[in-house]
Amino acid sequence: MSEDNKKLIDQVAQAILPKLNGLSEKNAKKVLNETTKSVSSIVKKYSKLIAEQEKEAAKAKEKAAKAAAKKAEKDAKKKSKESKKVAKAKLLASLIAKEKPAAPAAAKKSTAAKAPAAKAPAKPKARAPRTKK
Repeated sequence: MSEDNKKLIDQVAQAILPKLNGLSEKNAKKVLNETTKSVSSIVKKYSKLIAEQEKEAAKAKEKAAKAAAKKAEKDAKKKSKESKKVAKAKLLASLIAKEKPAAPAAAKKSTAAKAPAAKAPAKPKARAPRTKK
């Protein structure tokens, strides 16, 4: 038995025994033995219940911590998904934005390429034909 339990037994016994006066010595010894046994069992049960309460409190605290961790992980996953969606939207927007200016520039290049090509054949026709000497 631990020291704390022995001290508690002594305290309870000292509170109970003085109230049991008027007994013969033989009967007082019997009452003392029974009281000590009863107080001892009460203290053991008390200690056991205190230990169970501490275990339950620890389990509740651990459960709350797990729930908080699970919620934090769930929130992190949610934020990750949202950030991925935002990143995809930004990428798509940037690609669309790049294609719009690129399309008019490509159109300008194609018209510019067509114009010199059209002018190039026109220049040789404008020259005078060569004669044989």
